[in-house]
Amino acid sequence: MTTIIIGLFPTQENAKNLAADLEKNGFRVQDYIVYLTKPEYKEQNFWEKLFGERTPQINTNETDKLIASVSIDNEQQLEIAKNIFAQHSVEHTYEFDDVTIVEAQNLDYLKAKVALRAKSEVYSTQLKNKKTAQNIHQGAGAEFSFDAF
Repeated sequence: MTTIIIGLFPTQENAKNLAADLEKNGFRVQDYIVYLTKPEYKEQNFWEKLFGERTPQINTNETDKLIASVSIDNEQQLEIAKNIFAQHSVEHTYEFDDVTIVEAQNLDYLKAKVALRAKSEVYSTQLKNKKTAQNIHQGAGAEFSFDAF
């Protein structure tokens, strides 16, 4: 079964270079998807039009981020893809064993999967921190004894 590795990059600037590096390292065009989004223009409200700048502002909330997904068949390809992602300043990667490259064509589907994974990672971290705090508390209680006078 194939694995899909998804990378989140800071900007779309190097999308062509990322694609070229993937192809130089043996990935075919049908093995990866680079999702490009158009920048959104922020509408000015009445007061901004009256007192502010006259040119529309680009809304930079996550619009310039680059998302890429690559279909992986073996461990060697996984390491190559991770190295390429790292060379292009990947911010975060996710690996999914239950997503096909056809399913990965739907960006909204991928975003939902990534959001669920991110939430589970946060929850898991919170549980680990809670357990660690409980262990420290129990360990400290065992080390100290208080004698009544």
